Amino acid sequence: MRVLILGAGYGGIRLTIELERRVHRGPWKGQVVLVDQFPLHQLVTEMHQVAAGSVLSDFATVPLAKILGGKRVAFRQATVTGFDLPRHKVRTTQGELIYDVLVVGLGGEVDYFDVPTPRIPGLRQNAVGIQTMQQANTAQARLQEAVYRYSKEAPKGAKLLTLVIGGGGMTGVEMAGQLVDEAADWCREYRLPPRSIHILLIEAQERVLPGLHPQIAEYATSVLQKKGVTIRLKTMIAGVERDRLVLASGEEVPMGMLIWAGGVRGPSVLADSGLKLDPKGRISVNGYLQAEGNPDVYAIGDCALVLHPQTGQPCPPSARLAVDEAVWLSRYLTQQWSFPFIPHTTGAVISLGRGAAAAVVGRLRFFGRIAYWLKSLITMKYLYSIG
Repeated sequence: MRVLILGAGYGGIRLTIELERRVHRGPWKGQVVLVDQFPLHQLVTEMHQVAAGSVLSDFATVPLAKILGGKRVAFRQATVTGFDLPRHKVRTTQGELIYDVLVVGLGGEVDYFDVPTPRIPGLRQNAVGIQTMQQANTAQARLQEAVYRYSKEAPKGAKLLTLVIGGGGMTGVEMAGQLVDEAADWCREYRLPPRSIHILLIEAQERVLPGLHPQIAEYATSVLQKKGVTIRLKTMIAGVERDRLVLASGEEVPMGMLIWAGGVRGPSVLADSGLKLDPKGRISVNGYLQAEGNPDVYAIGDCALVLHPQTGQPCPPSARLAVDEAVWLSRYLTQQWSFPFIPHTTGAVISLGRGAAAAVVGRLRFFGRIAYWLKSLITMKYLYSIG
């Protein structure tokens, strides 16, 4: 059996490692091929720190050579360009690759709300996401440019520099907590008045972190506001220009930059794949993570639409869910398990900047430095699990 895994994200890399262990220890005799456009495993959960300039890019990436060194895995550095499902082939920039079993773990793209038509004019052209290392580095460069430019204008009486984060989910909240800490440092570095760099978080729903327990949302709101972040809830963005936002109410908000954290959608390469997709471009899968109508194709991670068997609602995408899917699928493909995948929402940890975090572990909730240390431990445990 030749298993072709597309994407070296949280799900793809863990599935690769789990299957390779079964090749090494037997009795499974399959072949594992991993494809990714970069020779790096990107820690997407740390991209907000890269974007804010808190850590260097190396902190949030692991060379695949270190993870796969000495393992019985064939790695192909290539970009997926198309699919030929009837012939069991995937087209890439390095030629066609054949498979017996295909696992799509290509992650997600920033959802700029412009498929099939733009709902927020100017959003893609004037905002930057932080879904990948390249985007995070771009965000950091643009932030530094905006702050430097403002430092030259401030002595002339310029108003506050407003840095806007669109979206109050986990990515947006973590970005706000990290950015407000860095903004305080920038004010000191450039000898600007305290809090002259203003962080504004905009969320369309009635609270931040709408998918988590209200107590977590309340704590996150309190911490961010104490740090100086302005949070505007039930606020819709109607248009984006280079230096201002236009809200649905008609109000215009001057800004120096917009970081967009309004959600993700499936990668655009899936649009012509022949797979059944939901409106957000994600692959519809059954309880065994199989693509509907294609029993030899599986999907994991952000590009898969996984419905919870009890509620029937889509499972919120997360690194934890992708890893759980990978572990289950490795056992299913090697015929160790035959029962369907059951998602377990064991918890989440949300960073709120230096020394602050909120964590949910089962029925337990932690706040402050305990949660902050817990997040660090989870990251270290994950790195250990991939070698």
